[in-house]
Amino acid sequence: MSAKGFMPGLFDRLIERPGHAQAGTVPRVSLEEMKDSVARDLEALLNTRSVMPEDTFRRFPECARSIVAYGLHDFAGLSLSSTDDRAFICKSLEAAIARHEPRLRNVQARLELREDAVNRLNFSITALMVVSAAHEPVNFDAVLQPSSQHYTISKARRQAAPGA
Repeated sequence: MSAKGFMPGLFDRLIERPGHAQAGTVPRVSLEEMKDSVARDLEALLNTRSVMPEDTFRRFPECARSIVAYGLHDFAGLSLSSTDDRAFICKSLEAAIARHEPRLRNVQARLELREDAVNRLNFSITALMVVSAAHEPVNFDAVLQPSSQHYTISKARRQAAPGA
């Protein structure tokens, strides 16, 4: 990262933020602000439902990387107590993020079983964030509310493993 920071993503540039950019200047954000931006974009991605069946994308592979495939399929019909279904959800998270979040590489989603988690599933998402010349391991916490199929994403409090 240069001393000037990173150029924010498209949506962040379209939204005016007080104190970030003066008229006529190129906005820049810190590494932590970039991680916050990625977390917001992940939350938007995971809370969007894709209605196109996966087999459609096998016949039209270019569509799989387009806005037509943006989001996740609805998991309402899956059993969250099933090991296979939970593994399928993790793989679906990884595929959607790898497909639509170009700043993240080597994405891994893991279910975290917690005693205190009632009516929710907790996931850990690890990846390597690649922005300009910076390569930063990142961790995000994702919480799925099964009744609403709503995800909440935040930066993890724990350190990301090097080379995530």
